[in-house]
Amino acid sequence: QVELPHPPAVVESANAGNEPGSGAMGGQPTKQGHGGANCAFSAKELYNLKQVYFFLCLHTTTLTSCPLDRNQFHSLFKNHRPYKPLWKALFTAIDVNGDNVIDFEEFLTFVTQLKRGDPEGRRALCFRLFDADCDGKVERSDLRSVSQTRAASLRRPAWAQVPVTTLSTTVAEGGEGADDEYMQFFNVCDEDDDGRISYDDLESYCLLHGDAIIGQTLKLLEVMFDGVIEETGIIITATDVKNTKPHIDWQDHKIGMGSLFCCSNTPPVFTSPPVA
Repeated sequence: QVELPHPPAVVESANAGNEPGSGAMGGQPTKQGHGGANCAFSAKELYNLKQVYFFLCLHTTTLTSCPLDRNQFHSLFKNHRPYKPLWKALFTAIDVNGDNVIDFEEFLTFVTQLKRGDPEGRRALCFRLFDADCDGKVERSDLRSVSQTRAASLRRPAWAQVPVTTLSTTVAEGGEGADDEYMQFFNVCDEDDDGRISYDDLESYCLLHGDAIIGQTLKLLEVMFDGVIEETGIIITATDVKNTKPHIDWQDHKIGMGSLFCCSNTPPVFTSPPVA
C-alpha cells in the first residue's frame, strides 16, 4: 500500500469542526474534520487524491504549480462552458475558510462530501453552494446560478427534446423548466415565507420531502468535477479511487515533459510544488 506523507495542515483532530449544526452562520454546520474526511479513503486512495490536487494546481499555460485560487479554478473549467454560471459559487462552497485559495484539506472535504458523504455532509455542501454570499441564508437570487447550470446541462436541439419528470415538475430537455423547478423547491422550503432559507429549513425540507434536490444538484457538480479531472486518469467513485495513469506524477517537477513537448529537449524551469 502506498504511503502518503500527510502535510501538517491535514493532520488535525478527527472531531475538529465536525459537530452537527455547530457552524457560525445560520445553523449551517462547519466542514467535516479532516481526520474524519481522511477516514473515508485508504492511504493509496489519498495518494491518488493528492495527485488530483497537484494536477488542479498546475497552471494551464506554464505547467508550473500555482495556488488553487479563483483564477486558476476558473481556468480549469474554461472548456466546460455549460457550467460557467456555477464556477463562482462552487469555488466559494469549497473554500470554507474564505481565504480565496483551496488548500488540500478543503479539497479533500469537498471530494469526501461529494463522493462518499453521508446525508448531512451532502446537504451541508449543497447549502454552501446555494449560499454563494456566505451569509448563512439562501435567497431566490442565490439559486439562479444552479438553475442556469442545470438548464444548460439539459439543453438539447429542438428536435431531440423529450420531457423529463423530476421533483414532480415536467422539465423539457431544453432546460426551460429548471428555473421553475428550483423556485418550486424554494417556495416549499421557505415555510415562514420570509424570502430566505436557513440550513435548518433545508434539513426540515429534506426530512419531509427527501433528498432528491440534493442529489440532483450534486450530480451537476459531480459531472462538472469529473470532466475537469478526466485528464489525470484518476477515477473517483463511492467505492474506489482508481489511477489509470499511474506512470504520471502530477507534481510539476516530476512530469515527463518529453511526452508533453515532443518538439523540445530543453527542460523547463519549475517552481516548487504547491503547499498542501
